[in-house]
Amino acid sequence: MLLNDLRADASLAPYIHQTCCENDVCVDFDPSIPEEDYLVIKVDDFYNATVPNPDTPKSPDCLIVQRCSAGHFHVHVVELKNVKSKSYLNSEAIWDKFHTCLTDFMSNHFRSHFYNENHDFKLRLYLVAGKVKDNYAKNFKLDFLLAMRPLHFANKPYAIQPENPNPLVRAC
Repeated sequence: MLLNDLRADASLAPYIHQTCCENDVCVDFDPSIPEEDYLVIKVDDFYNATVPNPDTPKSPDCLIVQRCSAGHFHVHVVELKNVKSKSYLNSEAIWDKFHTCLTDFMSNHFRSHFYNENHDFKLRLYLVAGKVKDNYAKNFKLDFLLAMRPLHFANKPYAIQPENPNPLVRAC
């Protein structure tokens, strides 16, 4: 099973977690999803630890793999941003982060996991952005994502979807 294979991969072990949080912005999980049915890979931590500066590529915060049924998975690539205003969001840098994850992390470093014909993926890309402080969250309109060129994985195009802070990963 994919989740067991990912957990057993020694090069990924230090970057596997059960939470996806960065600077007070998180992705929440529906409590009905058993913890053994998902994992979070901290992609940004992987690159910061394995690729020396200044060559460290831009990369997203988390890759969430969720088991839906035997051989069927939802994969969420997530960039988390807690910024004062949307003017602090650089569309080119955001695109680069997702591109690194799809073309290098998933298609190169961990190809054996993500290009396995025994696994069916529903892939989604999310930018979770807003101003979060204490119990307050200001949501931004992220219309600029509509103008971005699509990213490709396994010969399929994908667009980055906007999400308000602290979205919920739902049961399949």
